[in-house]
Amino acid sequence: MRSSFVFFLYLLRGACSGSDGDPESLNLCIHIAVSRGFNLPEFLQRTTLNDVTIFYHDSTMASKMPCPDWLNSIAGQWHWKHIQNWADRNRRVITQGFTSAVQQFNRTGLLADSNIYEGWGCCTLFPNGTYRSWLTHKFNGKDFISLDLNKRVFVAAVSEAVLYKNQRCRDERDMDDITDYYRKVIIDRLNIFKNAPSVRIRKVPEVRIFEKQKAGSITVTCHVTGFYPRAVQVDWLGPDLHPVDGGVTDVLPNEDGTYQTRRSVTVPEEDVGKHTYSCVVLHSSVEHNITTVWVVEKRSRFAVWSLACICLLIIGFGFWSCFSVMIRRIKNKKLLETHTS
Repeated sequence: MRSSFVFFLYLLRGACSGSDGDPESLNLCIHIAVSRGFNLPEFLQRTTLNDVTIFYHDSTMASKMPCPDWLNSIAGQWHWKHIQNWADRNRRVITQGFTSAVQQFNRTGLLADSNIYEGWGCCTLFPNGTYRSWLTHKFNGKDFISLDLNKRVFVAAVSEAVLYKNQRCRDERDMDDITDYYRKVIIDRLNIFKNAPSVRIRKVPEVRIFEKQKAGSITVTCHVTGFYPRAVQVDWLGPDLHPVDGGVTDVLPNEDGTYQTRRSVTVPEEDVGKHTYSCVVLHSSVEHNITTVWVVEKRSRFAVWSLACICLLIIGFGFWSCFSVMIRRIKNKKLLETHTS
């Protein structure tokens, strides 16, 4: 059970890593992991563009993925060969990080049974044409080291990471390669991979609003489902089209490969019907947005009072029945005492 749960988290996290919440942004990410005790391959590497897997390789596979047919340009084939070659390099450096972290955190004995070391590197292309690249390593889900692109050095997040950070920084050739990768190569790669057929698939979200009555207020929920790709923005607009703060859930996968999410807002009972509330959904599958207005469910006062009266009658009948039984028992007891005396 634990292994399956961790693997699910890995898939989910791999899909959303690098996302900056903008449905129009593109995120090319690489996830690398070395693990023990989680029923995962000892090593795995996954490259995604938004939530679409472009390349995958793990230690159980005899060979690496061949270049896809759509990647038929000279530049595209060069990038694919580069990915294949760097899979071996990535396995080496991530395994070094894993070994160092296990030793520095003293994860020996029974603690050595379940550990995972991950590398997350992403490049985000924003709608205005700007880019942002980053690289971070984590040990058992917590920050370990990260890359400072401007200073061209790794930065230790915890004292246990200093040894590995120094090992990486001393390798000047590797630092040149990794800096060049996140400053140039990954940007060029994103611009090529964004033309992948699977990346261009779009599915329009379905929007449904439902409400739940609470004491003194109504919770209104905007449920958005069936959309693809994963990136989506859901907001509530209240009086005068002002944004309304509301609780938002994570974006979750559906069984058919699409996604769903929801956002709720609490409306005081005295404000119900006085103002208009709208759920606005932004997604790359639609040119503008999807706006759905909350229509208050009509409630009949007569029906409410009727229900209240029925409840009171039922309660009253229950008390009367109990009281009648109690009186009857008292009378029977007195009658029995009279006969026996």
